[in-house]
Amino acid sequence: MTSAELEHIFKALDVHAKDGEYALADGKSLTFHVAYEGAALAVSRVEHVRIEGALVVARSPKSSVVFHVANVFAVARDGAGPDGRRPAGFGV
Repeated sequence: MTSAELEHIFKALDVHAKDGEYALADGKSLTFHVAYEGAALAVSRVEHVRIEGALVVARSPKSSVVFHVANVFAVARDGAGPDGRRPAGFGV
C-alpha cells in the first residue's frame, strides 16, 4: 500500500487529519493488518496515526507501533458511532 492509498482509506472511513495527525472520535479505533514475508500482525485499538514518509506511526492508549506503509494490506474501523448505539429496554 502507498501513503496516498492509506489517506484515501482514512477518508473513506471518516478519519480526519488535524495538525498532520489522524485522530478518531471517542469510542472509535482502527485496526491495521500488516504483513511481511509471511508473518502477519494486527495492530488494534489505534486512536492516533501519523504518516512520516514511508512509515506509519500508530498510537494506542498503551503503546506506539511503527511500521512500513507498504506492509499494510487492510485497515478496519472499530467501535460504534451514534447510529450503532442501542439503548437498553424497549424501543428502537
